[in-house]
Amino acid sequence: MIRRLIFLLLILGSFCLLPGQARDVSYNKNIQVVPDSLPPAGELKLYQERRLDELDERYRRLNSLRNGMDGYRIQIFFESGREARENAYEAKAKFLSNYHGIGAYIEYHAPFFKVRIGDFRTKREAYILYRKLKRQFPNAYITPIETIRLPEIE
Repeated sequence: MIRRLIFLLLILGSFCLLPGQARDVSYNKNIQVVPDSLPPAGELKLYQERRLDELDERYRRLNSLRNGMDGYRIQIFFESGREARENAYEAKAKFLSNYHGIGAYIEYHAPFFKVRIGDFRTKREAYILYRKLKRQFPNAYITPIETIRLPEIE
């Protein structure tokens, strides 16, 4: 038993004497930085393949033809029936009376009337308003939209 304890102490003691990392830091002498090759402060040069520029231009052209982009809206009303049209206009008016400057849209996909609000680029942007609306419109939810109006960039 004592032999095992002494053996264990010797092993643990030898680990304490070993360095964890090499203290000698060597640099690669084959790589040199020439001060003249560095761009001046405040200037950035970007080198990329020509195909990426073509792809970016194609993406911009297609989006300009769409007159919008993919995004999100909050649906606050969804109903069908005789009173659905009037109820949709009431829901839109109720929303616009409390929130100015945010678009509200009535959509009709037979036989349903929907009221969707906002033009949000991300779901996170929509969620901020959704939390405020949840009390007033308990059936509200965030829905993806294929083409929203391009929002103002601040």
